[in-house]
Amino acid sequence: MAFKKGLFKTSVGRKNLMAATGLFIVFFLVIHLVGNLILILPDSFFPIEFWGNVANQHDMYNAYSHFLVHFWPITVVAWVLYAAILTHVIDALLITLHNNKTKGEKYQVVDNSSSSWISRNMGLLGTVIGVFIIMHMAQFWLQYKVLKVEHDLYNLVVETFKIWWMVVLYEIGIIAFGLHIIHGIESAHRSLGLYPEKAMNVIKVIALWFSLVMAVLYAIIPIILHFK
Repeated sequence: MAFKKGLFKTSVGRKNLMAATGLFIVFFLVIHLVGNLILILPDSFFPIEFWGNVANQHDMYNAYSHFLVHFWPITVVAWVLYAAILTHVIDALLITLHNNKTKGEKYQVVDNSSSSWISRNMGLLGTVIGVFIIMHMAQFWLQYKVLKVEHDLYNLVVETFKIWWMVVLYEIGIIAFGLHIIHGIESAHRSLGLYPEKAMNVIKVIALWFSLVMAVLYAIIPIILHFK
């Protein structure tokens, strides 16, 4: 009961849970990006002496995907990720409901001049990201890992991004991700109290550049595949 109260019944507990799950999701995004960059690396990048028959973009990406599906520790991490995403969403809803309940009088004027557009619209960005995740998992995760109707994931990804409006939808989702984690990383470190307040300006700069690099690298993959 005390554990439950600490996580869900206090604002500090909810913010700490939000921070921990958010940082874990960001860690996954880095690993996911490393794998997806295989899609745009030249075939000459993969040494045939080391990989045997896996010596091109197509085979390397499919081998990577096969490894993720059949290596059981990765499956465990995947289920932890799903739990983290679900917990993050539920926690965000609880925090939003709590904030709305404690705003005070209905017509009270709130000064938001010191807050950024991103911080004021984290809920909107989160909603866009939620729709994006559902679309992404329905297209690739569901087809390849659950239904097992697509054995060549590389071709599935390439064919998907030959459709221009799919590229546009993915770019919108990636932009939302980038903006969301700019504020999310800073807020998570502030909530967890990992650094003194004076160090937060440095964390803020790191969060900005990290998010920018992540968003750009994710965004160029659909564009390159579309024009390939």
